[in-house]
Amino acid sequence: MKQDLSRRSFLLGTTTLGAAAFAAGALSLTPKAYADEQADNSESEASSGNITATYDCDFMVCGSGTTGLCAATRAAELGASVILVDVVTENGVGGNSRYVENIGNVAMGTDNALENVGAADHFYDGLASYHRYASNAIVTRRFANDGEKVRAWTTDFQGITYNAKGKYDHGENGESGGMVAIMKMYELAQDLGVQFIFDARAYELLTDENGAVAGALCKTRTGDIIQVNAKAVDLCTGGFSANPEMFERYTHVKYDRVIARGTMGTQRGDGLTMGLALGAQLHHPSAINYCSPILPGHYNKGALTICGANQADTIFLNQDARRFCDESVIKDWTLSGNIGCQQEHIYTVIDQAFVDKIMSEGVVTRRANYFEPGDPVPQFQEEIDKALVRDNPRVVKADTLEELAEKLELDPTAMKAEIEKYNSYCDDGYDHDFLKAAEFLRKMDTPPYYGFKTVLAFYNTVGGLKVDEYARVIHEDFKPIPGLYAGGSDAGALFGPYYDVSCAPGSTQLWARVSGYWAAEHAVNEYIPTV
Repeated sequence: MKQDLSRRSFLLGTTTLGAAAFAAGALSLTPKAYADEQADNSESEASSGNITATYDCDFMVCGSGTTGLCAATRAAELGASVILVDVVTENGVGGNSRYVENIGNVAMGTDNALENVGAADHFYDGLASYHRYASNAIVTRRFANDGEKVRAWTTDFQGITYNAKGKYDHGENGESGGMVAIMKMYELAQDLGVQFIFDARAYELLTDENGAVAGALCKTRTGDIIQVNAKAVDLCTGGFSANPEMFERYTHVKYDRVIARGTMGTQRGDGLTMGLALGAQLHHPSAINYCSPILPGHYNKGALTICGANQADTIFLNQDARRFCDESVIKDWTLSGNIGCQQEHIYTVIDQAFVDKIMSEGVVTRRANYFEPGDPVPQFQEEIDKALVRDNPRVVKADTLEELAEKLELDPTAMKAEIEKYNSYCDDGYDHDFLKAAEFLRKMDTPPYYGFKTVLAFYNTVGGLKVDEYARVIHEDFKPIPGLYAGGSDAGALFGPYYDVSCAPGSTQLWARVSGYWAAEHAVNEYIPTV
């Protein structure tokens, strides 16, 4: 049975985010020897229900985040008929992209001090060098060339605005910039005639007799199977940050040792699973967009977390009560994530003199837009005291280092010795172990002492299916798979084994836009020339 979709239609069942998360768990696909088992998985999916509806379009997009909405609106702008499928319900449109802040900027540095010298050339050279050419240089070069064009299209065509640092403008009623951007793109897509199928997870790509991708099968929350026929398909499902098995398989980091921030629970690796079933290659699937250590149960942008657990002039200890790095790596999400993920736990130890210093002099390490170096933070002690009253085992206080260690469940003798050694380095003005700059060496010898047991957080995965400079998915034979594209966190190419936030803030979001734009343009020109 063929059906036509209305512009907002095919909202199956409930419209709550909770139901969307439930559907994500119920319909998730796990990565078990993809090439060998995909046929069995597909047969199992298909056998669970008959195909209840079939739809035809020029261009099919899987996922309604920034990547998917950019691909859909660009393809529709060029005259293609577009169907977008997503596992979320309508009021979950956008997925993780609802929580982003920054569109990205074709400049190097930090969001505090961006360097536009040489524009695209400078940007390309900085990205390629940062990744030590583990990224695809051809893709990086075109990304640098096209970044400003796509940013201009974002404003001129999609109506999305942002400031000089690349931060999305908030809504008139205080809505977050990411949410404003998503809703503008969603409304534009509807106006352009893009058809949306919500509450349905794409799980198997269809191919024609020549092996070209020709659509996909999707399963709804209620178990129905939908077939979408298309001349090209773009995988924009958001990576695999909510799939513990896939995360551990590719990153070798235990999922219970990290916390995914901002995920709606729908990023289950569907795009990678479908691509791998057709013999696609992967590009650095271990790459993660790490962010800061956080304290579960506490506001991750508050003084307790930022001032207590994310400063260069503190002491970081691991599960063995040993320092494991120069703590100033906390200034760089990638560096702090790379070293932090090697520990079972990350503990921060401070003393009362440190607390007093924060309240009167402020922080030394800037974390995003939350606390500026040199600005006093008078609420720091109050936030610590409130956490202690709550009897949170992750925030403890003691009059001696030995007592503090016991409360943190660390070896008291080992911890005391390690901190005394660190204090001697502060006296010397030289970190004999990890060479931390003298300006960040601060003794911890004024009781009471405070300890924080943190958890390393991350935003999303940034490695995925290998793509070229047109966002075409690359087969094991190094040839593009006809009709198949991938973007955003489903596409590996721009990043090496890590994220480059320290030199290119917002690059994941700009990559989402550019890769979606590339896929739509190429698909229309290659497979839909009549439009």
